[in-house]
Amino acid sequence: MKKVTSTDVARLAGVSQSTVSMVLNNKIGPSFSEETKNKVLEAARQLGYMLPAQSISVPDKNIIAVFIPTLSNPYYTQLTSSIEKYALSKGYKILLCNTSRNKEYESYYLDYFSKTKVAGIIFTFVPSYPQLVEQLALSLPIVLIGEKTGDMTIPSIELNNVKAGIIMGEYLLSLGHSHFAFLSTPLDNLSLARRQRLEGLKIALKEKLPQGTFDIFISDHIAESDTNTSPYEYEVGYGLTKKVLSSKSSATALIGVNDMTAIGIIGCLYQSGFHVPDDYSVCGFDNIFVSSVSIPSITTIEHHLPLRGQSAVDLILSRQSASQTGRSTSLIAPQVNKIEYDPELLIRHSTGPCRCNKL
Repeated sequence: MKKVTSTDVARLAGVSQSTVSMVLNNKIGPSFSEETKNKVLEAARQLGYMLPAQSISVPDKNIIAVFIPTLSNPYYTQLTSSIEKYALSKGYKILLCNTSRNKEYESYYLDYFSKTKVAGIIFTFVPSYPQLVEQLALSLPIVLIGEKTGDMTIPSIELNNVKAGIIMGEYLLSLGHSHFAFLSTPLDNLSLARRQRLEGLKIALKEKLPQGTFDIFISDHIAESDTNTSPYEYEVGYGLTKKVLSSKSSATALIGVNDMTAIGIIGCLYQSGFHVPDDYSVCGFDNIFVSSVSIPSITTIEHHLPLRGQSAVDLILSRQSASQTGRSTSLIAPQVNKIEYDPELLIRHSTGPCRCNKL
């Protein structure tokens, strides 16, 4: 009897052989409709088609995979550098997996590491497939550097972002500001830190700002893939600042959800003929390197990236060590479920007394 091939499946499904290959192997490529996927899967079932044996890479227990959502924001390159430096000191290397905030890419990497064993995985953002990650975590150490929902069981290395928002809000109030605007990239379910910063700001301003205003400008239409000439967060900050100015907002303090957004805010203000901090105070939240050398330098929040990167690597290696000595990793992992660092306000030259106090 003739062996069924992918060409046979393609003929029955009415699609190309390459489509069959990408659908059945779950490869990154064009986005296929559910109808196309179902046609391919049904044809494969009818014909009894079996995928060729997949080659499994040789395990490399001296590599830690690091998932990042973008290379355009220096926050993630600084964090990755911190992880790599510490991992190398322990005799480990890192494998960088940039998902470009694309769920298909993330799925591809997770599937790859379900077959290729490494020392562990460090996520620097909330996983898009938490159930899949937790299933993989049963056999592979996984740590999240960032905030997680209460039902996630993988260990996390977090910053108290609500407290960060409170600290920033109270500082701006102390400068005499009473009208604020918060400018942010989308506040979706995978952006817990952004929402927590906003929550902290609201807490700080609610009771102490009876006569003031707090405007919120959220980008809801710009996708990262749509920006080709400058970083996504910079363009969001720049574009939302245009909206602030055109809306005749009374805000004198513009708060970027992160430092790259704050840099975009400052860029737009200067292009529009305003000065920082004489006309507007501007601040961010990440303490990326560029925020300390920009003109003006940006008031921000220290995230303790080197310490958080080190903690993540230590958790990976402690669990791996437990598995190598024959102890159950399921007994080791719950010992540390969450490590939280306190934020620290870094006052620089982008913030100053409210302009209304200078008149």
